[in-house]
Amino acid sequence: MAVPDRLPFDQQSPRSIGASEVTGLEADTRALRATDYRHGGESCLTALDALLLAGDQMLTASASGKVRRQLYVALADLHNVAGWAYFDAGFASKARTRFCHALVLAGLGRHSGLTANVCYRLGRVCLHQERLDDASAYFQLGLVAAKQSGDEIGGSILSMNSAWAWAKKGSWDGARTLLDRGRGQLAAADHSQVPDWARFFTAADLSALTGAVHTDLARTVDRRHAGTAVPLLVEAIDGYGDEMARSRAFSLILLSTNHLVEGDVDQGVAVGFQALVSAGALGSARVRDRIRPLAAHARLHGSHSGARELAARVSALPAPPDGRRP
Repeated sequence: MAVPDRLPFDQQSPRSIGASEVTGLEADTRALRATDYRHGGESCLTALDALLLAGDQMLTASASGKVRRQLYVALADLHNVAGWAYFDAGFASKARTRFCHALVLAGLGRHSGLTANVCYRLGRVCLHQERLDDASAYFQLGLVAAKQSGDEIGGSILSMNSAWAWAKKGSWDGARTLLDRGRGQLAAADHSQVPDWARFFTAADLSALTGAVHTDLARTVDRRHAGTAVPLLVEAIDGYGDEMARSRAFSLILLSTNHLVEGDVDQGVAVGFQALVSAGALGSARVRDRIRPLAAHARLHGSHSGARELAARVSALPAPPDGRRP
């Protein structure tokens, strides 16, 4: 759903709040996170803005010390979700503002695990913009916070994304070391109580990220990495349900790219059209950004009619309006 069933309260700020109000805020944040994963960030910005206003009003209410700390963490995660949605919708500056609010609130709530997750997301904004050193710096800050909290899942997320940054820089040794570390961290993690902000990181996502690393290594180091990426991405796509439609679209884009790099043009074109259909069903500027380079790969096979059509269809996607390019 695009809008929560209810907001924590109406126009007036509450005079006092208890644990039930914070629990309600967490539930609404959870619903909007699910909308973002399934439909893209553009689908939930209006509802998020309303919930942010309502949530921030809760800061002026009286509450016990325990409830206030819970509120700080809940609001930090709400700003974390908002930042991710703004990033996905193409508003990188607004995303950074929300992530900065999230870092402050997570600090007030003394929750280093959430701090680590916000650092991961700030790093991903930089990674998308090819600001690789900045991305690596955020991932390293996140790893420090994850270690402080004993959060192995958070550590795995950050290690795997650090590997992706190294792959984009053209370092197979650096990427391989971090891939091994990330897989080990996830295997050692306690999966019995995973926080909402880390539940996306499943075996499917691990395969998708590993496939993304090898996709970039095929570009920066050796094209033979494309052959390693293909089965990993197939595994990821098979593991994603409709609730992770955006993640599945990203993996379809990468899979098509690798098939084309390998010279399996028929399969690359077929998967590329699947990726286009998925992208068209999502309100995600980030998906549209990520699929555009597929046109260049398809043009390398100009004698193939399907590849020519795929290139034309991808090239026809609208460019992002001024001010919205991440």
